[in-house]
Order: sequence, then structure tokens, then C-alpha cells
Amino acid sequence: MMGASSAEKGESLSYRHERTRSRVFALRFLYQQEITGASLDQMLAEENYRFSNDHLSECLSACDMRQNCEFYNFFALFDGAPDEYCRMLVRGVEEQKRELDRLIRSASKHWAVFRMPVVDRCILRLAAWEICYNDKVPASVAVNEAVQLAKEYGGEDSSKFVNGLLGKIVSMHTEPVE
Repeated sequence: MMGASSAEKGESLSYRHERTRSRVFALRFLYQQEITGASLDQMLAEENYRFSNDHLSECLSACDMRQNCEFYNFFALFDGAPDEYCRMLVRGVEEQKRELDRLIRSASKHWAVFRMPVVDRCILRLAAWEICYNDKVPASVAVNEAVQLAKEYGGEDSSKFVNGLLGKIVSMHTEPVE
């Protein structure tokens, strides 16, 4: 899921920000749910969100850079348990998935939600939930973070696609949904 296009342009997510890390972790959970059908509770109970020791060992033996290695640092950041904000995001998307898909469908004239790339669909649901259900996050922040996620993890045109649809969702919902 790690893309090269944003890294080539010098634009990437800042993993220093706690909420950004929470969103990346939430994206991992949502992606895993799409692929496996497992609930957040199942994934937490089984701890199958953790990177395997094989991945970490392989990473460590593959190079001598360790702390300066992009992959090692990524594994280290996201190998622990998800924080409260991540869990809130994933639970929110789980609980409002039908409504979120309805919003995304309304904003997209030419794409059925099920035909969208899985990563894009997960990013859209995540950001749409923050826009519509979390009044503590400005819509502009949710959109910007989603666009950065799409640049980092989506396809070549994902960021434009995500930005366009979320712009329509923001204009349809200027107030948080109760």
C-alpha cells in the first residue's frame, strides 16, 4: 500500500502528528475489513492488525540502516495497538457505513461505490465520517488529510478523485449530522 508518487514529489504524510497516525491506522483497519469482512472487535481480539515478526526481522536483516530506514520506521510506528481516535474512526465508519456510502454515491455521478478502488473507498468513508459526524475536526482538515492519504496509498489519480468527491460531500453537508 505504500505509494511512490507523493514521495517522488517530496509531498508525504507527516507521521509526527498523532491524528495523522490514527487516520493511517484506521485506513489499515478499514482496508482489512473490506478484504476479510472482520469487525474491529474481531481484529482487536485477534491482534491481526500487528505486523508479523517475520516482516520486522526481514526488514532488519535486509539493511543496516535500521533507524533511518523508511520501512523500519513505518513498521515501528504502526506495530502497536491502535489509539482511541483510530478506534473511534473505525467504529464510526462501521456504524454509519450505509449512510456514508449513500453520501459517496450521491457525490459521485459516474462511479458505483463498490466499483471504486478499495483504498479510495476506505479513504472516502473515513473522511466523510469525519466531515459529517465529528464536529471537532474542520472539514478542510479532513479533506486535506484524505487527499494526503490518497497520494500516499492510492493510485495515480486517487488524490484528485478523493478531493473532488469530498468537496461535493462538504458542500452537501456543512453541519455535522446528528
